[in-house]
Amino acid sequence: MIVYALIIRSNDGLPLSARTDFSDEVNKNIKDNKKYVKMVGNKAPQLPDKCILQLKDYTIYMITSLGVSYLVMTEFHYPAALAFSFLNDLMKEFIQSYEPNKVYTARRPYQFIEFDSYIHKTRQAYNKPQHLASRVNLADLNTELKLRPPYQLSLTDVEPYVNGNKMLSNHLPQLGVGPPPKLNPITSYAWVAICFSVLLILLGLYRGFIALHKSSLEEYDGPSPVHGFIYLLESLFRAFQVHLLIYNSKYRILESWLCTLILFLCIFFLWELRDPSQHAVFAISTIATHICTLTRKLQVKLPDYHV
Repeated sequence: MIVYALIIRSNDGLPLSARTDFSDEVNKNIKDNKKYVKMVGNKAPQLPDKCILQLKDYTIYMITSLGVSYLVMTEFHYPAALAFSFLNDLMKEFIQSYEPNKVYTARRPYQFIEFDSYIHKTRQAYNKPQHLASRVNLADLNTELKLRPPYQLSLTDVEPYVNGNKMLSNHLPQLGVGPPPKLNPITSYAWVAICFSVLLILLGLYRGFIALHKSSLEEYDGPSPVHGFIYLLESLFRAFQVHLLIYNSKYRILESWLCTLILFLCIFFLWELRDPSQHAVFAISTIATHICTLTRKLQVKLPDYHV
């Protein structure tokens, strides 16, 4: 019989709808195996459009079309032809019910949970195969599967690895749903800081490569190769500071503070090669980019619904 069905957006794994007419708390085996459905769904962008994963007691089937993946978990001996027919029915109805633009712009997990009513009705029909004789031709379905067999997945295709070693299933971390956390949009002030930093990066690279060509034996009255390395180091960390402003990372705030400290040390070591106005420009750019990084927070996380 069909145990569980899930519909997700393929590119980021955001769940759109799922079967909700049961409580898996009463069946620990179902609850333990449901996580594999989400694992397969999370791998959808790297997988063919039709896949099968055989588990000990259950089988997971998946088809992907138009950026949406449809997954079902059935008992081990449930016919594959019926499972794929069930998924095809879900796909056709979902495509007719929701415009692609609504699917692509969905932000909340299980935003189309009302589709569960159709999943429930279709599941009931497919769990009584004798009632499908007039609408499902098993012979044709089996022939199609032989001509175009689905890709056979293994647990190693979906289970995560740590340091090259497969994690044990009973020690898997709780998988999140939906896209990873994102930063708020970049403000106009931050874009100004980024553009200004890019100009200083290019200037630092130019002056650094020029200084590297100076001989350390020449009479010191300007930049030396040592200064050239500091110019390049300053440009490198300024580029990293821009990266921290644009992209999210686990230790982003701490890295921004360290990067700012290093940039001020570079300004100090290059003190004799710049006039006060130049020092002010580099210092203001460093502080402005750092402040923009600190004030650019993560987007407010939408409610997480477990189904």
